[in-house]
Amino acid sequence: MHILVNPQYYRNKIETALIVLNTDFMSEVVVSGTGARFKFMWKPEDRRSGDDIYIVDETAAAILTAINTAYNATGVTFNVYPDFDITQTPVATIFNIAELSRAYAYWNDPTNHDYSVIEINEKGSKIRKYLINGWFTTIPDLAETGTTTTTSTTTTA
Repeated sequence: MHILVNPQYYRNKIETALIVLNTDFMSEVVVSGTGARFKFMWKPEDRRSGDDIYIVDETAAAILTAINTAYNATGVTFNVYPDFDITQTPVATIFNIAELSRAYAYWNDPTNHDYSVIEINEKGSKIRKYLINGWFTTIPDLAETGTTTTTSTTTTA
């Protein structure tokens, strides 16, 4: 499953940007203050890959719940911008949700909720990045239910 986390510490530096992580790549989740600490190996098939240490606001119990949640959707479609170019027409592309290792805001425009970056683990030493049309925070819902959560209201006369 995937979980949206608010890291406070990552790769020996203070980090405050939200990120979606694949819980299949987490290990050694422990309580750390009011949150949790864990190792994240984003290329688990590559023997040369090291662990990244995350300290996050989310509790160890919340992470355990996400780890134990089964995928409802295995194939998900994202609209991908060819060559990371937002001036091109995005192409609907199907990915195996279990291979999505991380997702985060597009670094050229991190406050624009129209763009996100996903990282796909292509088994082995290859991580491929894609620029998608959509906001990354919807990915945990997409993985769990097959759809994103939306709110609507109905007015009757």
